[in-house]
Amino acid sequence: MVTTTSVVGAGLLTWWRYLDHHTTRPDSLDQIVQAAPPELRTAAFILADPAQTNIMFEALKLGSREHGFPHVVAWGYTDHGIDAEVQLLGGQKPGDWTNDDTTATLATYFAVPEVTVVSTEPSHVRIQVRTFDVLGETIDATAPAPAPVVKVVTAASVGVDLESIPVGVTELGVSWRVRILYSHILVAGATGSGKGSVLWSMLDGLGPAIRAGLVDVWMADPKGGAEFGRGENRLFVRFAVDSESILAMLKEAVEVMRERLARMRHDGLRKLVPTTDEPLIVIIIDEAASLSSYATREEQNEFRRLSGLLLSQGRAAAVTVVAALQDPSKETMPNRQLFPVRIGLRLDEPTQTAMVHGQGARDRGARCDKISEDTPGVGYVGEDGTTGFVRVRAFWVDNDAANAIVDAYSPAQPDTAPAADYSGFDPDDLGDEGGVAA
Repeated sequence: MVTTTSVVGAGLLTWWRYLDHHTTRPDSLDQIVQAAPPELRTAAFILADPAQTNIMFEALKLGSREHGFPHVVAWGYTDHGIDAEVQLLGGQKPGDWTNDDTTATLATYFAVPEVTVVSTEPSHVRIQVRTFDVLGETIDATAPAPAPVVKVVTAASVGVDLESIPVGVTELGVSWRVRILYSHILVAGATGSGKGSVLWSMLDGLGPAIRAGLVDVWMADPKGGAEFGRGENRLFVRFAVDSESILAMLKEAVEVMRERLARMRHDGLRKLVPTTDEPLIVIIIDEAASLSSYATREEQNEFRRLSGLLLSQGRAAAVTVVAALQDPSKETMPNRQLFPVRIGLRLDEPTQTAMVHGQGARDRGARCDKISEDTPGVGYVGEDGTTGFVRVRAFWVDNDAANAIVDAYSPAQPDTAPAADYSGFDPDDLGDEGGVAA
């Protein structure tokens, strides 16, 4: 028989954050359920009562009276619903909890649209009861900033941290920032997943530094310039649209990188700090598969050689590669492991998540194949040195916003207007011949 007179343990740790501060802290199951938001009352009823939790675990074959039950260490309300920290039984593995059948059954028990399970640390998982997608609405990019008046041009003086560029927001409601300097970034996502908005958001964040000459963007747009042509000869220092010109651009970048590395070696430098004389070079390759898989065999080999050199040697020399592609297989991006930052947007297959984020990524929370087609720009970010993933949404950048970025941040172009013809000018003629000077 279920008791409603008391509640055991850590389930009460954080629930009161979302109640009025004058509300008396409940000490019974009935009070907890009544205090819960209506759509979460079933989940609160189950999580607040160990007897109900154990019934659910037994039905899911995740515990039994004979062998014991997992322990709900703590649970509390979040912006998306409820998070519950669970300690596993000995012998269980995260995959027993994170598979689609288990999460679907948990959603049925909790009477909510979706449940996700994330492996957080050894022997623990986090059950995420979701009733609201905090990233469900598009987020417009901010208006381009006016040019500051500075005497000495540095990244700080123009208001840009090249190692922390704002690109969107995270599921926790804080700014999603991406390291551009001393990094390489892989963006993978199916058609319509929002790759363009991610790239334009990066350009928006870099904008003041581009305008100041601290960042040079070299753009490869194999789609003939359909996506990024508006920035040709304006926002981009180099712009290439076919295999031949893209490979030539990458070859030039390798030469520049080698020259920088040689000087750094001579001067005893480990990292190059961008200046207007030696700016950060950001090489953006949209639809990289057009060169790595769909070009001629010779072009494929050359692309893999040049991109491999840039990815393996470019970071210290302030040469960054940002590659975007639809299919993240080894054939389309053979140097995937050389990208320290990997952004997985909506993907078609569960196996593609592992191609972007590595084996076990789904168990650790990256569910790129579960992202809705209605939320372009939503994705999971993984970085070298971390085991978890951050769910994010990039700013939405439409055509008008992209044009505004180009107009606001394109460096001043030299005046190429034809000069007036002064070939007949006589410096001794004061205009007073035959009369009084004017």
